[in-house]
Amino acid sequence: MLSSQRWREMGLLVKKVAVITDAISPEFFFPRWQRYYGGLFGQENLHVITYAGMKPLFRDVQVGNIWEVNRPYDDKLRVDLIADFIAVLLNSYDVVLRCDVDEFLFPDPARFLNLADFVEKNMQPYVTARGVDVIELEDDPPLDSNAPVLGNQRHYGLRSAALNKTCLTTVPLRWAPGFHGANASPHFSYLYNFHLKWADIKARIIWNEKMLTGLTPGTSEHTYFAVGAEHLLSVAKFFSNKPKLGEETEGEFDRRFLGSVNVHQESQIYQGEFITQDFLFSLEKQFNTPAADF
Repeated sequence: MLSSQRWREMGLLVKKVAVITDAISPEFFFPRWQRYYGGLFGQENLHVITYAGMKPLFRDVQVGNIWEVNRPYDDKLRVDLIADFIAVLLNSYDVVLRCDVDEFLFPDPARFLNLADFVEKNMQPYVTARGVDVIELEDDPPLDSNAPVLGNQRHYGLRSAALNKTCLTTVPLRWAPGFHGANASPHFSYLYNFHLKWADIKARIIWNEKMLTGLTPGTSEHTYFAVGAEHLLSVAKFFSNKPKLGEETEGEFDRRFLGSVNVHQESQIYQGEFITQDFLFSLEKQFNTPAADF
């Protein structure tokens, strides 16, 4: 099977693709993010936004660009900045992918070889990925950062509409905070957004503590990261007690989400309810493939 790098060398990948994220550290999920997207589209096409005083942390990171914003991390600021950067990138790229450092885009393996294959064949101006929280259960071992996640280390997912994010675009867009909605109605097309926030809870505890050092108490950002280790550890127990089977299909869940979507009259942002399913589903049945190597 040809790798994405080999595809590019042979001229089989025609579209020029940029991947953009924002980060405050080259640690935690960032190495996995860089390895996955860089392996598919080339390290030179990865673009990272960071915040005041943080660029020196990335001095040894080899990517296309690292832009430092002369302001601290702010959720509303980041979506506007990234939207502006995407508009600029689209002057020299055919497609831009936008995802957080703990979000990994992967298409239906029954239809596409990998993400690069999906991007190359996609003819839609933008695509909304179906959101899936990858779940760490109580008995799961710590996540090995150098080994693939799906079907190897984590076996269950939870469908989450909050993660239904419009993350592939060929046109400039604007987003709501957290990228939970855009000024284009959601459009699904065999693409999934695998969110690893709950796939490595022990690492998440360390990450939250680190994030708090750079945030102002009382802000929404500080409150988000100040939930504490006890709460985060209880999440694994909560997920472990969820049923591993349910009746609602993926298509039914999609229709339930799409039926909740409304457009905000001032911002023209389309956003649906943050619904989830009340059961976990097996990742191995649909996504256990060597191409899902994040």
